[in-house]
Amino acid sequence: MLTTSTTPNPLLGLDETELVDEYDRRGLGRVGDHRLVELAAEIVGVPRAEVPAERFSFVLHAPLELMARSALLPYVDDAGRRRARLRIVSLAAAYQASGPPLAAPAPRDFASLDDAATALVEGIDYEDLDGVDTAAAWLGPRLRPDQLVAVLANHTIDRLSAAGHGNIYLQLLGRNQPRCLPQQMLRHPARQLAIRSNRRIGLPPTHVRADRGLPACLVESLARVPVVGPPGQSGIAAMVEHAQDHDVLSGLLDADGTFIAPEAQPFELLRFAAHAMLQGPPDAAAYGWTHCLTLAQAALMVAPSCTNASRAVYVAMTYLAAHWATLGQGTLDLDGLVPVPVGTDLGALLSASPQQAAAAAWHAPDRGDIVTRLATSAACAHDAHRAKYTLACLDAAAADRASAPLYLAAAAYLNAWWVQHPDRTDPLSDQA
Repeated sequence: MLTTSTTPNPLLGLDETELVDEYDRRGLGRVGDHRLVELAAEIVGVPRAEVPAERFSFVLHAPLELMARSALLPYVDDAGRRRARLRIVSLAAAYQASGPPLAAPAPRDFASLDDAATALVEGIDYEDLDGVDTAAAWLGPRLRPDQLVAVLANHTIDRLSAAGHGNIYLQLLGRNQPRCLPQQMLRHPARQLAIRSNRRIGLPPTHVRADRGLPACLVESLARVPVVGPPGQSGIAAMVEHAQDHDVLSGLLDADGTFIAPEAQPFELLRFAAHAMLQGPPDAAAYGWTHCLTLAQAALMVAPSCTNASRAVYVAMTYLAAHWATLGQGTLDLDGLVPVPVGTDLGALLSASPQQAAAAAWHAPDRGDIVTRLATSAACAHDAHRAKYTLACLDAAAADRASAPLYLAAAAYLNAWWVQHPDRTDPLSDQA
């Protein structure tokens, strides 16, 4: 387990407008990748006492963005490494500029890990922010990632607080093993989970059936989801609640109202999300279809740590169905709509249109090359969702190899979309 160094963190006090100069001036190029991520985690793991409205989404996603960027780093080509590392430095700088840090909680000595875990879960349930912070500060340095996932999985799986991102936090935290992050950045996501923690996905009775054809049936049920339009409010919780209120999810259930899950985790469900990126309205690409995949994938990945894994499968189905019901148009063609090969050179992949980029990635003769290009593009660019989604597509391609071209095409589509819609708030856009 990591302990915090007494040496001042060289990422403290960074100026967002002079990041490149500060990177060189502070000798950050000589800091190893793992250590650079640890230094950023020391900062991002501390909640902000007050957050400006325009920075709320950034602050919410910051721990997830850091873990996604750290996971992408090994894929990045040599030419992109400096830029990818600068993104991690930029993340730490922007987080510090997003409000004053929350003071450390009053120390408390819990009798055991179990006692502290119980206090953390109860604090989340009762929206006791101080109690949550106290328990999280004590537990964070004492639990390995796998232990923390085991403690929280049953309590995050159906929660819509933190925009449903509790499962993504656990998924990414577990993915980064065996390297631990300082205090697992636990104070930050635990506090977010405790805000309006009563918002949850309604879980039906579930049952597991040994049926190899069941995953395909589940995907087909998603294709029949009716489109009901967007909710009156923005946000993941509002989207899911809108779908529940309009009886969208009843089509996922058996005739008696039971949800039937397969024995093994049905990663084939994620094909629906990848098709949504390629076929759905493009204005939902950046923040809609990205969440459609990452939220569903996280539920499936966390499922083995849940007492009832079939509930996690239903949660994944809920996220997939709710996104299409509120953001989609018409019906997805799940037979593939394989993009027609184009003459786009992979070297110019992301300067093409999203459709051309998707086609080029789908038909790429060298899958390893396209993975490197996509990871480098996302790791070197702005936006948490772009980094998280690209990593999610790479993981989905590894878990569902039969559909790997589909996931790579979806990642290429998103990255090319961002090239056409640059973020004017990017702090590195005007820096060399």
